[in-house]
Amino acid sequence: MTKIQSAAERVVAAVRSRNHREFALIAMDGMGGSGKSTLASAVAGLGGAAVVHGDDFYRPMDADERAGLTPAQGYDRYFDWQRIRDEVLTPLTAGRDAAYRRYDWSTGALATDGTLAVARDGIVVVEGVYTARPELADHYDLVVYVDTPPDESLRRLRVRGDDHGPIDWEARWRLAEEHYLATSRLRERADLVIPGH
Repeated sequence: MTKIQSAAERVVAAVRSRNHREFALIAMDGMGGSGKSTLASAVAGLGGAAVVHGDDFYRPMDADERAGLTPAQGYDRYFDWQRIRDEVLTPLTAGRDAAYRRYDWSTGALATDGTLAVARDGIVVVEGVYTARPELADHYDLVVYVDTPPDESLRRLRVRGDDHGPIDWEARWRLAEEHYLATSRLRERADLVIPGH
């Protein structure tokens, strides 16, 4: 059994031990490059969980405005946590299916090709940086923090080869993520901490 399979089994066992309903909502958070998406995919492979990607909720914003954000402002504004709450978490916790429009990274706007549906059935994993922020935490049955050493997560980000243009987005995002982790105390609040390496 691989480390990722073992970690996925721990997540599924943890949610089942805490939740005796047929539906469970999991936040899977950690720094960029920590392994959240990989772990979410492994959880989905075990139990047919649906995965909602936090990257689909990047906030459309003028590039100059985005470039001027401080780390604290970036934490609050890079991702549209209000839209995650309103379009995904609130409907699901109220017993309804959810639907949302994803962010289109190629156009810098919300996609115009329809909505993505999320059935309120089984396990739904919402993975991404900022998905377990304090304003959203009460919606989840389980909060998982994927804990990866900063140098390893940074190496993974660089291997991805994302080209974000002339602005050093890697450093800007990292500073906002560090601000988030320090102020939200995510590691301490998480129900389950999974090593991401």
